[in-house]
Amino acid sequence: MRVGVRTLSIAALLSIGACSEPAGYPNKDITIVIPFNSGGGFDTYVRALAPGLERHLPNAINVLPKNLPGAGGRRGASEIFRSKPDGYTIGIFNMPGVLIPQLQNIPTSYELSQVTWLGTLGYDPYIYAVRGDSPLKSIEDVSELQRSVTYGATGPGSTSYVATNIVNERLGIPYEIITGYTGSSGYLLGLVRGDFDAALLSQSVARSYLESGDIRALAIFGSESSDPDVADADDLGAPELGQLRVVRMMGAPPDLPEDIRIMLEEALLASMQDQEFRVWLETTGNDVHPAGAAETEAAVSEMTQFYDQFKQLLD
Repeated sequence: MRVGVRTLSIAALLSIGACSEPAGYPNKDITIVIPFNSGGGFDTYVRALAPGLERHLPNAINVLPKNLPGAGGRRGASEIFRSKPDGYTIGIFNMPGVLIPQLQNIPTSYELSQVTWLGTLGYDPYIYAVRGDSPLKSIEDVSELQRSVTYGATGPGSTSYVATNIVNERLGIPYEIITGYTGSSGYLLGLVRGDFDAALLSQSVARSYLESGDIRALAIFGSESSDPDVADADDLGAPELGQLRVVRMMGAPPDLPEDIRIMLEEALLASMQDQEFRVWLETTGNDVHPAGAAETEAAVSEMTQFYDQFKQLLD
């Protein structure tokens, strides 16, 4: 009897040990939460990057994009933040879209200062755009108008609305914002129709209209200008306006184990160097500005400080 009991105990211990032995991360599919509908800029960017992440992570797993639109990106940010910190749910954050509500004291289910940042994919500068046949040729022309300049935007609290407020207040330009447009494409078409004088648009949204000549850029914020006819923040004597850009940042829930964080960061940075991804960037006209976790965390802090000084203009 004793021999039989002893043999059974050893077998049980071996069985328990085998079940508890970790197979190594990752050992199942990883979900990337995209806080917007399919087909948009954030969505296409993540889907182009996902195959590279699969190649650069150990083990044969899938990286599965999951669209979770709602509340201007807040719903997706909440899903990422509240997920289990095991590396199987990560996501992309729209900055400053998910930052502004926190500065407005709007209740959110996430805290950006606690996110485990993995890296930055890139950013999308804002351009100050007018209609192609507008008599306004420069920001100086805008400043010399003997009336308020009219702008289109989606609505209070949106990044376009906030950017429009900040630019005009900082440059001392009298202005009026016409809201109610559905998305950036809505007020872009309003600009082409001549509903108002100008608009602050992300460069990626405006690109095809710039190329066709339907609109023209008078200034760019969030990037250095390569065109002598287009001013940038430094040219306008307001270098702090260089913070005005939409940034695509990758993050994970708080308290992600450090070894998993490093693995995801390295895979992310390697994926952005893949030839397949580079070809996608070239054919679509998108840009990439890779940054690691530490640089991304610092950028979040800088953006928070920048927008906090304009808190009264965020509503």
